[in-house]
Amino acid sequence: MIQRLALFSASVAAALVIGLGLALAGLAPASSPAPVDAVPVGTVASADPIAAPTVQVDTVYVAAQPQPEVVTVRKTVAAPHGDDEGQGEDD
Repeated sequence: MIQRLALFSASVAAALVIGLGLALAGLAPASSPAPVDAVPVGTVASADPIAAPTVQVDTVYVAAQPQPEVVTVRKTVAAPHGDDEGQGEDD
C-alpha cells in the first residue's frame, strides 16, 4: 500500500513539474486573449491611413546550369569458343 501511495504521489509531482515547465516555456493557453485592433483612448482616427512603404523588386539573373556530358561506353566481349562446335563454320 505504501508503494502505491509513493508511486501515485511521484506521478502527480511529475505531472506538475511537466505542466510548470510547459507554462514557463510559453506553451500554456493564454489566460485572456489580447484584443487585435485595440485603439488607445483619446486617439482620433485620421482620414489618411498610414501609407505603406513602397516595395522595390530586385531582379536576379542566374546562369543556367551546364548540361552534363553524355558518356557512351561500348564494350566488346569476345565469344567463348568452348561450346560452339560447328557454329560459324562453312561446310
